Formats: sequence, structure tokens, C-alpha cells
Amino acid sequence: MKTKTILKKVFLSLGSIFLFYRSYELIINWEKLQSSNNTEAVLFSILANLFILGSFALAGFAWPTYSLLPSKYYEIRFPKQILKFGKLIGVPIFQKFLLMTFWSNKDQQKRYFNGTKTGIFNWVKESKMSEFGHLIPFFILVFLSIWSLGLGFWKMSLINLILNILANLYPVLLQRTHRARLSPILKRLKDSTNNSA
Repeated sequence: MKTKTILKKVFLSLGSIFLFYRSYELIINWEKLQSSNNTEAVLFSILANLFILGSFALAGFAWPTYSLLPSKYYEIRFPKQILKFGKLIGVPIFQKFLLMTFWSNKDQQKRYFNGTKTGIFNWVKESKMSEFGHLIPFFILVFLSIWSLGLGFWKMSLINLILNILANLYPVLLQRTHRARLSPILKRLKDSTNNSA
């Protein structure tokens, strides 16, 4: 393994550990952080989303954390239905927004798919990594929203839930949409490999 790769893994791992610690601090103090003040509610919800998402995302960039879930979870059983549902709730619009803002860099896009046959398999792997990085934070943040609601802070619960849907649920659905689109191509590649064997 190259020194640059090792250093990258070390820095990403340290960043993830730091954010996990900050997330832990935030969660154990969640009850004390509840606020009816709009600015505070938005601020604490943003911090919760940033810390929790960041901790899992950085860990996923450093290590194959997506493999913690069984491979069956990532299988797309009903691609047409997923694509139809995604279109219905605006996943393609969300994708266009990402491509115009956070993912406008062409080099970033090539990290996902470089236009080759091998690149398709890399795209699938990257989509699994991204999905896992958003999936666990989604459930943790849903729990925090329910907690806020239980404490009577419905505004903070709603703000946190909206941010969570945009920052985590839509990215999860987008990755599943990617794999749904790729499923016929992957099937053809798999069949051609089996036929040539």
C-alpha cells in the first residue's frame, strides 16, 4: 500500500473518530439541546446531521464499511418499481441538483464511473459505499427526531427530519436508483461472462 494511501486512511479514520465522539456528545446531551428558538433549532439540527453523517461518511471513505451489511441488502429486486417511485418523489431532480452543486467537478464524477466496463462495477461498489454512509445516519437521526417530538419540541423534530430526508434518505434512494438503472447492464455482463466460461 502506498504511503499516500496509508496517510489518507489515517486522516480519514481520525476525522471519523473525532466526529463519532462529537456525535456521541451531541446524542447524550440531546435532551438539553432542545430549543423552541428557530435559530437554535436549525443550528443543533444541522450539527446533528453534519456530525453523524460525517462520522459514517469518513469511515466509509477509509474502509469498506458497506460490507458490514449482507450483500442481499444491496440487491435490486424490482428495478422498474424503484425507478418509478424515485421519479414520483423527485429523485432525478435531486440528482440534477447534486450535479450542478456538490458533484459539478468532472474528476469527482469520474471517481464513480470512468466510462469503461470495469467502471460499471466500480460504480456499483461506490454506490454501495455511499448508500451505507447515509443509511445508518438516517435511522439515528429519525430516532433523534422522534425523541425531540416526545419531549414536546415539534419544531426541532420537524427541522431535523427535513434535513435528514434531504441529507440521507434521498441519497440512499439515489444510490438504489443508480443500481436499478444498471441492473440490466450488469445482467448482460454476467450472462456474457458465464457464456464465455
